[in-house]
Formats: sequence, C-alpha cells, structure tokens
Amino acid sequence: MTDFDLIKLRDFILAKTGIYIDDDKLFKIYKRKFEDFIQKQGFDDFSSFYNRLVFKKDEHLLQELINLTTVNETYFFREAYQFKTLVEEVLSELDGLRPPHESINILTAPSSSGEELYSIAIYIMEYAKEIFYKRDFVLVGIDIDSVMIQKARQGIFNQRSVSKIPPHLLQKYFIKEGNQYKIIDEIRKGLTFKVVNVMDFYAMKKLGRFDVIFSRNMLIYFDEKTRKEILATFHALLKPHGYLFLGHAEKVPVEMEIFKRVKKGESIIYQKA
Repeated sequence: MTDFDLIKLRDFILAKTGIYIDDDKLFKIYKRKFEDFIQKQGFDDFSSFYNRLVFKKDEHLLQELINLTTVNETYFFREAYQFKTLVEEVLSELDGLRPPHESINILTAPSSSGEELYSIAIYIMEYAKEIFYKRDFVLVGIDIDSVMIQKARQGIFNQRSVSKIPPHLLQKYFIKEGNQYKIIDEIRKGLTFKVVNVMDFYAMKKLGRFDVIFSRNMLIYFDEKTRKEILATFHALLKPHGYLFLGHAEKVPVEMEIFKRVKKGESIIYQKA
C-alpha cells in the first residue's frame, strides 16, 4: 500500500465509523494490519480491494474491516465506582420518578465483548435487590464490531476478564469450564446485544428510549465534531431526567447545555437537561 492508499482508506473508515486513526498509528501499526487483511481477503492489489469495498459496497468486507479497526479493551467491574453510583444513587432516584409499570432501560455503547453490561446486571441483582424484584429491567449492549457482539452473546470469558470479580460473586454468577468462565443463563439470556454503529442515528433511534446510557472510553477515539454528534444522539435516546455515564477521561463540552453535570457518590455523570 502506498501512503496515498493508506490515507484514502483511513478517510473512508472515518466517514463510515467516525473513528480517526492518527498518522503515527496509521503508519506504524495499521499499515501492516491493512496489508495483511487485504491479502487474506484474496485481493492482489489495493485498487481491487477498494473497488469492492467502496463502489460495490461489500457489506461483509466492510464489517470485517471495522472489526479489524476497533479497539476492545475491557474487563468485569472496570471503574466499579460508577456501578456503585448507579445502584446506590441513580436507580433509587429513577425508581421514584418512573411509573411503577415502566421498565428501567440501560444501554451500553459500546459494549465490546459484554463485560460492562454483565457487570451492571450483577450489580443490580446484588446491590439493588429491592428495585430489581419489583421492576422490569431492559439491558442492551451495542457495538460496531460483530465479533465482539458474538462473544458477548456467548458469555464466555477468560481469567483476565474476571480477575476483578470478588470470589463469592465469581462462584455465584459463573460456571468454570476449564480455563474459561461462563456467565449463568439467568443473566445471559436476559441481556440483548446488537451490532449497531453509533454514527447511524436511525439505527440508534430504533433501539428505543433509555433511562441510563453507559458510554465509557469510546469518545476519546473521535474528533470533537463527531463527539458532539454522538452526545446529541445519546441525548435524543435518553428519557427525561436520564443519565449518561462517561469514562473518567471524557466529558461533555460545557457549551452543550443539553446535559447538566452532576456529582453522585464518587462519580461525575451527566443528566439530560
């Protein structure tokens, strides 16, 4: 691949996903990744690959390219203080606001291989029992990476993924199978995972309305314009007084007055204004 080819492919990925690959990563990491990918897909040169991808709109090829590009770094109970805020502060508030027959809906975007959404489910079942047993919960995880979504649906994890889970909860909610840990069906079958691009506003709207959205450590991969577009989409998906949880290094720009910044417990989170 020439430098021009690399930049052209990067721009295409940016347009499709909103993910920007900086020059350093593009030439030091992704150049080899893309070259290997094109060869493994059976193309003799970049132009034939690009033609199939862009002009013939090969959806399978596009999905495989997206899967190659995305970053998936997660584990159970990551930044657990936010889950504590959810069960100790946010859920009790929402329980008082929502009609008794209404479910509490929670979205994780992106969900990667599912550890975050499963962590939320465990926290609710363990530490918000009163609300859990009197209300329905709808828990949905989305990701642009189809491989990660398939892993999330299977609910099978390695030792590293579960290393932060206290032993008593690991024994309670997982079945050990060799060196792997499978989450119990009671939880796995109650969660929904879908392949959705957060940049696709209409696909996002089809997901429904949510009381809480977790989007941690995703916005850092986008430019400022794209971040604001995604935040506006989250705002549209949130029910009145709903909450948005971001990663510790992320924030809603102060000029976006559609959210108000609030401190609950140990967490800084954002409420729909």
